[in-house]
Amino acid sequence: MDSVIIRLLDLPETVRGFTVKDENDDYNVYINARLSADGRAEAFRHEIDHIRLGHFYDQKPVADKEKEAKGNGKEIKRAREVIQGH
Repeated sequence: MDSVIIRLLDLPETVRGFTVKDENDDYNVYINARLSADGRAEAFRHEIDHIRLGHFYDQKPVADKEKEAKGNGKEIKRAREVIQGH
């Protein structure tokens, strides 16, 4: 299906978010509910970048994937709007 499902979850402080692809081929994006609104937006944007960049299908080192998933202010603003439901 390739849908994106956003889930807020209390995670350890060191975990901002992560994404798991399920048996329906949907992306389940888990965001740390303990983060500020801006922190949640940034974590969401970061996880969406992993999806957009195809990181679930390549064999690149994780460090390279993390470097690629960095964003800019405009992307963060849009992510904040999505996560807040606007």
